[in-house]
Amino acid sequence: MSQTNDPNGYETEGSSALKNTANEVGKAVAKKAVKSAATKAASSSSSTIGLTVILAIVAVVLVFAIIAIAVFIIIASGGEEERPEDNGYWGGEISEIGTNEIPAQFIPYYKAAEQKYGVPWNLIAAEHRVETRFSTIDPMISPVGAEGHLQFMPCTWVGWKHPSCGGLGKGNIPTSQKTNPAVIAKYGGYGVDANGDGKADPWDIEDAIYSVAKYLASNGAAEGRFRDAVFAYNHADWYVEEVLDFADRYVKGYVAIKVGNSSKANTGTAVVDVGNKWIGNSVYVFGGGRNQSDIARGRFDCSSFVHWAFAQVGIDLGPLSSTSTETLKHLGKPVPPSEIQPGDLVFFDTYKKDGHVGIYVGDGKFIGAQTSTGVAIADMSKGYWKEKFNGRVKRI
Repeated sequence: MSQTNDPNGYETEGSSALKNTANEVGKAVAKKAVKSAATKAASSSSSTIGLTVILAIVAVVLVFAIIAIAVFIIIASGGEEERPEDNGYWGGEISEIGTNEIPAQFIPYYKAAEQKYGVPWNLIAAEHRVETRFSTIDPMISPVGAEGHLQFMPCTWVGWKHPSCGGLGKGNIPTSQKTNPAVIAKYGGYGVDANGDGKADPWDIEDAIYSVAKYLASNGAAEGRFRDAVFAYNHADWYVEEVLDFADRYVKGYVAIKVGNSSKANTGTAVVDVGNKWIGNSVYVFGGGRNQSDIARGRFDCSSFVHWAFAQVGIDLGPLSSTSTETLKHLGKPVPPSEIQPGDLVFFDTYKKDGHVGIYVGDGKFIGAQTSTGVAIADMSKGYWKEKFNGRVKRI
């Protein structure tokens, strides 16, 4: 775990830069307007000075108002890419995978922490799974000093205001202080005395679970910003994806699809067969394929093509208008690449992580809407697609 020094200060990448840029532009424009007004005022007759100055002031006010509105729009529309709203089932009933994998004695703690902090129990369980494999790693101390069931850095547990804290957060904190709720409150830490024994102990499973829920809630998980919260816990994209994948697996309902009456609905080969009709008869359009006009003309991007293909065999992958690689990657069951079958979804890291998706057809090939060719079959066993394949395989 590599928690932030100041989790509450975590800001979406780019939003600060946007604010600063907008502010600088505003200052520059305002300065120019004032200078222009002053020049005009100096060269005008006394009868027109007052009017010119008034108009200049009005112009400056309008400029600032326009820039303020622009900044608001930019930040509102250009913020972080959040986890899509396809996880309303989070916090729900435990899945078969969860029942088989999660030690039963921990589940009451997860659910109690969910009630207190508003963080889905399955996300807490996923953190526990990734950090210490449900407390089975021995010893539960990382090379950098993270410790306990949920691998808290001591300074995050006690608070970064502690005099010994700095660097990665190992600090030099006596155990008597590390487990003292009053000391933790003083230094702004996340350690919680969940069981009321007078100690907030990272080596106590109940305390550790409540503390991770508190940390995730403080970083946005209680408001549904799960990706932000997990990234704050450990600043690595692979870590975020692993935690979110386990969280998906642990609740019922994560296969958000509806199966129709088609006799081929459950066969991967059927999906592959229907997709073949667009080979050589389609074009790639980013954002295309989300209305009947586009579909009739074979105008797809990768995710809309996948959505269309499954719809042809009676499988609904959710709202067409909002389908994307981000929504698709959270559907279905994770499958190891070694067990891949025709009809499975395969994902590639192109312009971003999971930036491209296709349907596996067998023999190391997949069908998808490719940027340069439209719908086509490509070889993912060598060359570009082998390099970009990230190992994510989902079976619908």
